[in-house]
Amino acid sequence: MNGSRSGKLIVSCLGAAIVVAAVAVVWIGPELKGTGAEKGSTVSGLVPAKFGPDGVAGPVTSQDAPGQAQGGAQSAIVGPVPGSITGSLVLQKGETYYGKGEAFFKDGDFTSASRYLVAEVQQHPDRFYPSYLLGISLWKEGKRDEAIASLTSAVSLDPDAVKARVNLGRVLNDDGRFEEALEAADGAISIDPGSSPAHNVRGRALLNLGRRDEAIESFKSAIEKAPANAYAQNNLGYTLIKEGRFAEALPYLEEAVRLHPEVGTFQNNLGMGYERTGQVDKAKAAYAKAVQAGGSDFAERNLTRLGGAVDDAIAVPPGEEESK
Repeated sequence: MNGSRSGKLIVSCLGAAIVVAAVAVVWIGPELKGTGAEKGSTVSGLVPAKFGPDGVAGPVTSQDAPGQAQGGAQSAIVGPVPGSITGSLVLQKGETYYGKGEAFFKDGDFTSASRYLVAEVQQHPDRFYPSYLLGISLWKEGKRDEAIASLTSAVSLDPDAVKARVNLGRVLNDDGRFEEALEAADGAISIDPGSSPAHNVRGRALLNLGRRDEAIESFKSAIEKAPANAYAQNNLGYTLIKEGRFAEALPYLEEAVRLHPEVGTFQNNLGMGYERTGQVDKAKAAYAKAVQAGGSDFAERNLTRLGGAVDDAIAVPPGEEESK
């Protein structure tokens, strides 16, 4: 009888150990593949520069997607993720992959954000927000191919999500895939004709395709939908300068600078407009502010070279940041 009790006790202990071992480790599959980090965004004849936020509609949070942040596993230890994402993902009690990824995203740590969001997407590939936020994180890491894949997935999961189409268009523009960027922007506009960011992305794609007249109309539409869209104001002014319509460009460049005086690209382009209309003192002041603000490679040269050729010194409207 004692032997029987001992045997039952051993079996019971072994069973408990197996259960503990089974729940202690959760393994994550392979990450998204891509080589976008190696691709450049330089457009022939133009000089890229950093572009600030455009049409921001508010932060991406779990509150925007009810139930989305609750999908991640809540194990205490997570196994290593193979591939370019290395190390272990650790969740404390009550945490989720989406929640951790979103927190890293808000802190600007996009590499860590991507690692946790990949885990969330692998566990819940049918959820929009993890794929969407992963796409933005990968874009900010410079992994354009992977970002395009993730944002394309997000669009397929929620075809009516305008911001996913807009940001997909932005990454495609950055990647030199201008026809596809135009298609993404047109898709966003078909859903929401009032989206200023969508019209701005469309204008940028048209500009990159050399269709300046159409680009000008798209930038005007973006401004009409949202006059405070400083990046559309700058883009329109820039395009008009490229067309030799310097006086016409000035009001838009002045408005862009009024809205965001800290952006060096805007200040440099305004200086270009002033210089080309013979307002040298104003041009010098704008170039000086551009140098102080940074972000415009040609501002210092323009400041010291007034009167010389300036065709190659226009600060290009670069790629936008995400519409959140």
